[in-house]
Amino acid sequence: MLKDAMGLKILLVDDEVHILRLLTRVLVQAGHYVFAVDNGDAAREYLAESAADLDAILLDVVIPPRGGIEVLDDALARRPEMPFVLMSGEAIETSLRQRIAAVNGSFLGKPFRPDDLLRALADVITNNRDEG
Repeated sequence: MLKDAMGLKILLVDDEVHILRLLTRVLVQAGHYVFAVDNGDAAREYLAESAADLDAILLDVVIPPRGGIEVLDDALARRPEMPFVLMSGEAIETSLRQRIAAVNGSFLGKPFRPDDLLRALADVITNNRDEG
């Protein structure tokens, strides 16, 4: 299942440095290329320059100074088909869950296992390929 998703270029956004480092390590060990940032402004700058080169975005819902949803909106405005996984330690509203499902995204509640992350990533990539 994960073999199809090897070597992806991923933007990873989380404001908790220890989580950012852990997830970066998991993704790199799985064979992916990761650009990791700890805030929404850096994520949006990267998207402005490199959105076309990305295969997926993994981002926390709550990040300063702008939330993960604003970063996601920016990414989807640039590339509506962009595969993504939103992550949060808190429950999300039903309307956000519906929106995520409508654009073939995924949501992971923290804490999660590394395999859960890799599976969610592979699923959104596969769903995106199936749609395209």
